[in-house]
Amino acid sequence: MSVEIASPDAAEAPAADIPESPKRAAVLAAAAEVFLEAGVEAASMDEIARRAKVSKATVYSHFESKQALLKAIVHERCKAMLPPLSSPEFGELPPEEALFAVGRRFLDLMFSKLAMPLYRVVLAEVGRSPELGRAFYENGPGRLAQELADYLRNQDRAGRLRVPEPRLTAEQFIGAVLCQSHLRQLLAVSAAPPGDGERDHQVRAAVRLVLAGTQAS
Repeated sequence: MSVEIASPDAAEAPAADIPESPKRAAVLAAAAEVFLEAGVEAASMDEIARRAKVSKATVYSHFESKQALLKAIVHERCKAMLPPLSSPEFGELPPEEALFAVGRRFLDLMFSKLAMPLYRVVLAEVGRSPELGRAFYENGPGRLAQELADYLRNQDRAGRLRVPEPRLTAEQFIGAVLCQSHLRQLLAVSAAPPGDGERDHQVRAAVRLVLAGTQAS
């Protein structure tokens, strides 16, 4: 299975920039393939090294464990597809526009060809390896929720919105964006993910829901 990985950045410490490395990118791409085929827990670092065409020592020079690899894969995808919520330019967007941009791109991320299969793999193994679920959450939905909470907190301070519980509001927005379309895909209830029009409609409804409860008086 061929999986595309976004340009590499941070792995263990997302706040610190790591110089782009072709070998690191090759290891991430190989790890994604092996994880999807064998599962994270059963994945072999030897096989990852073989597919990346690097030595096992090179793999470990970039990533100390499979958990570190999983964190990096999730972080790379989120960084590639989600807007930088902390940037001054994003902070100046009207809330309706900003929330739509975040929600729409997050929905695209969750329905991407890597995210859904990897999500299923992690769910299948989290009972045996809770750290895999923690790595997936903290570097994906959890990271987005925190950055969105920071944005909402700043909007509250600027008087544009009234958000007494930024983190809770951020999580409610993410839940509304996913609606049940993500659950239907996860459980194979729907044969295909929602199209562009349905995604737009779903996100706009989530934006309206959140703004209705956060309008500044």
